[in-house]
Amino acid sequence: MFRNYDCSPMSRLLNVSGVIQHMVWDHTTRTWSNFWSGPRDQCDNYNRCGAFDICNYNVVDATICRCIRGFASRSPTEWHMRNTFDGCARGTPLQCGGGGDGDGFYVLRDVKLPEIHGCSVAVAAMLEECDQRCLSNCSCMAYAGADIHD
Repeated sequence: MFRNYDCSPMSRLLNVSGVIQHMVWDHTTRTWSNFWSGPRDQCDNYNRCGAFDICNYNVVDATICRCIRGFASRSPTEWHMRNTFDGCARGTPLQCGGGGDGDGFYVLRDVKLPEIHGCSVAVAAMLEECDQRCLSNCSCMAYAGADIHD
């Protein structure tokens, strides 16, 4: 448990990245010191990795972001410095328009879905139907199934 023995001023703030910080005033350096910040799981920080990246906080001594299969880093030099915000780019262009011949999807398990604002929802659709709907829509990049009960 934290005890503020010298009655230093404290502050809590939510920064632009969505991280909450508990700051304590350091009288010696005359600066704010970050006492605690959260979330502890770096993958819970909104937009921690760029587009078409997967975040894995269990990786040791490496960037926690990696490109999805079939994609490559947009900025390898930046990635070498662990800056992955530029995300990944598709290695092979989609064959959109021809019914998606040659295009397809593979399963990603145990991932958190990003913000779904603006997504379409097909309540009674089976996964196979979602697959076909997505392949026939040139702006569709992925689909997900959800087990939602009242």
